[in-house]
Amino acid sequence: MDSNVKPSVERIRLAGLACLTGGLLWAILVIVSPLETVPPIFTGLLIPLPMLICLACGPLGLFILRAIGKGRIRWVGLIGTSITLLGICSYLAATLSKYIVGYEVEFFYPVGALLLGVGMLMLGIAVFVARSLTGWHRMAPLFVGVYYVAMIPFQIVFFIIPNGEPSPILLGIWSIPWILLGYAIWSSASSFERLSTGGNVSTAGGNGK
Repeated sequence: MDSNVKPSVERIRLAGLACLTGGLLWAILVIVSPLETVPPIFTGLLIPLPMLICLACGPLGLFILRAIGKGRIRWVGLIGTSITLLGICSYLAATLSKYIVGYEVEFFYPVGALLLGVGMLMLGIAVFVARSLTGWHRMAPLFVGVYYVAMIPFQIVFFIIPNGEPSPILLGIWSIPWILLGYAIWSSASSFERLSTGGNVSTAGGNGK
């Protein structure tokens, strides 16, 4: 095995575990947010901050896994990764604004959601077309982007127009595809470990038929 493979495998596993943890923190945030007994700093900072940092490891893990393919489709994946990370930065800006400028800059939330959804859709398409992963692992990144696209019409028609705000429950369900993505990245590391540094990951996820 090439000396560079082992560190890459460790990074893949760490990235997958981090993304999975971010999804779990998102689900926990949705559950505890309505509870009056939970201090606001937990729902406003102490949960969202590590959650967003962990979610950023999802697209980064796919990059380390070489799941975005080569050639033109690789550029689609790279652009999607960049847009996704910008979306997470926008969410971070919204989260930190309350504690830096004294109030929440709400503008960053919808921008962050849009960038996150569009970025993961592009990244998911790149991974799907590249066929570097197989089985459900190949679909996992696409699920994250597709859920956002499917959710928006419901949010607009049933929540944003009547109530002026999106449903936190529908946003919370978005955590499930992120959890699956994290597990897909983590479980693909063992297949990556069997390949040389110059190879691809075409057998990764082969157990997920």
